[in-house]
Amino acid sequence: MFGSAVDRRGTAVLQVMEEAVALHLRLRVVTDRLHGRSELTSVCRGVLRDLARLGPRTVPQLARRRHCSRQHLQALINRLVADGMAELATNPDHRRSRLVQLTDRGRDAIEAMWRREAELATSLPIGSSEDEVATALRVLRELRHLLPEGSPAVKEQSNDDTD
Repeated sequence: MFGSAVDRRGTAVLQVMEEAVALHLRLRVVTDRLHGRSELTSVCRGVLRDLARLGPRTVPQLARRRHCSRQHLQALINRLVADGMAELATNPDHRRSRLVQLTDRGRDAIEAMWRREAELATSLPIGSSEDEVATALRVLRELRHLLPEGSPAVKEQSNDDTD
């Protein structure tokens, strides 16, 4: 399926990666339906999640974390601010780059989303044990950490022996 250059282990890893992508796409559809708020897109929900988990951040910090342009993220932040989900606050570390933080309305929205998602997760009749789910999580996390951002994962061979 993946060609002769891939061994059995590599094939298994590629299958996990393909399944992770398929799961991601399915989750976007399911969570859009679950949350039922067309004005709060999955991308906006992701920014709310980041703010809830990480606390106040600057637009450039959030953009780097989400691997998108600062301009794109600024448009999302403007939308969240207009919807009363986030606000801009003074940044004690930088005069011009303000901090984005959740409002009470934003915190209430993210907590309601987490409740709905938890209800969905606990209602799924998954046949895997808790240990198997923990192993799946570990493997997905390991893959994510092994894949460097913006560059091939395979280290290029060097001609000098000083590595």
